[in-house]
Amino acid sequence: MPPYRRFRLSLHRHTQTILKNKSNQKFTKSWLIWVKLSLSASVPLMIAIFTIVSYVQQMQINEHNRQQDEELANATREKDISIANLTRIQDHMIANITRYHDLEIANLTQIKDWEIAMANLNIANETKMQDRQIAEDNRKEDRIQQQDLHYETLYSKYIDDISTILYKEPHNQTTFTNEEKKMLYIRRKTLITLRTIDSERRSQLFVFLYENNLLPDQSSPLTTISLMGADLRNITIKSPLTGSYEFNSLTLQSLNLMNAVFIDCRFRGGTNLSGSILTNVQFIGAVFEDNLDAYKVKLINASFTDCIFKKKIIIEDSDLRYAKFIRSNFEQLSFVSINFTNGSFINCKFSGETNFKKSFMNGITFTNSEFETNKQNEFDHVSLDYSYFNNMSLANTTFQYSNLSYTDLSNTHLGNVQFTSKILLINSIFYNTNFTEVNFTHVNLSGARINMSYFQDSQLYNVILPNGTWLINHDNLLKNGNAEKYCWWPYKENILTQWKEEIDAPILYHHNITQLDSTNSSIGNCSFACTNRHLCSMRQLIELKQFTLFIDSNELEYTVSAYFGSNNECELGLISIWIVSYEGRFKRQLRNPYIKSSNNFIKWQQKNDTYKLSKMNGDLYYIRITFNKYSTSCYVDNIEFHLRKSSIYNLN
Repeated sequence: MPPYRRFRLSLHRHTQTILKNKSNQKFTKSWLIWVKLSLSASVPLMIAIFTIVSYVQQMQINEHNRQQDEELANATREKDISIANLTRIQDHMIANITRYHDLEIANLTQIKDWEIAMANLNIANETKMQDRQIAEDNRKEDRIQQQDLHYETLYSKYIDDISTILYKEPHNQTTFTNEEKKMLYIRRKTLITLRTIDSERRSQLFVFLYENNLLPDQSSPLTTISLMGADLRNITIKSPLTGSYEFNSLTLQSLNLMNAVFIDCRFRGGTNLSGSILTNVQFIGAVFEDNLDAYKVKLINASFTDCIFKKKIIIEDSDLRYAKFIRSNFEQLSFVSINFTNGSFINCKFSGETNFKKSFMNGITFTNSEFETNKQNEFDHVSLDYSYFNNMSLANTTFQYSNLSYTDLSNTHLGNVQFTSKILLINSIFYNTNFTEVNFTHVNLSGARINMSYFQDSQLYNVILPNGTWLINHDNLLKNGNAEKYCWWPYKENILTQWKEEIDAPILYHHNITQLDSTNSSIGNCSFACTNRHLCSMRQLIELKQFTLFIDSNELEYTVSAYFGSNNECELGLISIWIVSYEGRFKRQLRNPYIKSSNNFIKWQQKNDTYKLSKMNGDLYYIRITFNKYSTSCYVDNIEFHLRKSSIYNLN
């Protein structure tokens, strides 16, 4: 029997039992009926649900199988396509490799052919160049030989011609009427020949002139020739082993000696190089027995090595840029108005007076050199910016109106050296410098690197110290501003010492003893006054040259002060103290205040004025005292003029 039949039969039996036991309960019977109906209906429902679920599951299984079949088919198709693509790519790569190899073989073959062709071409070109170079060298050698032969011919002809004139021509058959014309002919012949021959034969020609006493000699102008305008470039004059060449009173004026060399030569009787071009000239072992004069000379990059100057050397208004003096001795030296920028004195000795004036010597070097202690040396109006004075003795030397900014004076002995009259030593270096009696007057040392202990034995006057501090003279710069010079009672005449009369001179008014009291103790015996009813005026010139360093800084101010007095009544402004620049561009006035006194006692009031001085107004000023009309009862005394550093940096 099927299970559901058994279940149904069992359910029926239980239901009958329950109905029998509770037949009397109507409600219970009804409930059981509903239960029975529900259970009866649930079986088909479950079967239906089971059938639907089974169908759905079968559909899902079929769909899954279909998708798997489709994916398998797609994978198989993609694999076939991939295999086909790989096969095609491999075939393409094989074809490309084969083509590349073919091209490479073709290129290598072409390159090899090109290299062979280029090698052949290079060989041909090199052969051609060698042939051309050989031909050019041969032509050059031929030209040199021809040129040398030409120079030799010209030189030989010159020697023969001059020798004939000097030695072979009979005296009674001379072609020249006098010696002067003969020398003039030799000069023309010499100048023309010098322009047409080379430097080697120029040197030989110069020696020929020397040996025949034809070189220009100041002491024998009629028997020697002038070489003005001569071309003596690149000559080399070297004394032979048998003895030095000795040039007497040699005059080499207004000629070209560029790149010339003089070795072991002696110059006697004074040598003159004025107006000549001596750029790159070299004097080696030369001895100048007498003066050497050079005016308007170009000595650019010239060198004097192991030279001795026994007398005075004077070079003026010349260009000596980069010139060098090495291991040379000077008896006296005077350089005036020269440009000696970046020049040098190395291991030199200055035995006599040495003067450098009005020159540019920026960047010059003095190294291991010595100035004689008992001679006076001077640098006057010289620009020495960025110069070097190292490892040397600088004695008895005065620097004035010169600029030594950024100059290095390290390891140098300064003995009795005067830095005076507007010297600039800004940012200069004094490292390990030995000071002996060194004085600084009117010197700007701003930023200088110097040990302050060096100043212990030095005199400092109107100096700007390295830290910017001013050591300025604060004294009264007016002379006899207190009217006490030649002041006596009774006075015999009016003497305005130190003052100059302009209109009517003021007088020295001697105070009556009854007019003085304890408040007048600083006034003295006399004052300035005007005894007539007309205008009185006097003036005094004040020179501020010793303060120009401070004036140039635009930080200098003056204070003018005076005592104004009256024994009666003095109206405002009857006395004026004018400060006027020398050229009149600056004027400023200090006037008396109103003063009223009684009992014939002189009442005094002090008044002052402070103002900044501009460098545009120069360093000369007038102090003018003016008494206007009706100032007979007005007095002025103790007039003073002081200078100091201003604390205000703008003009009032």
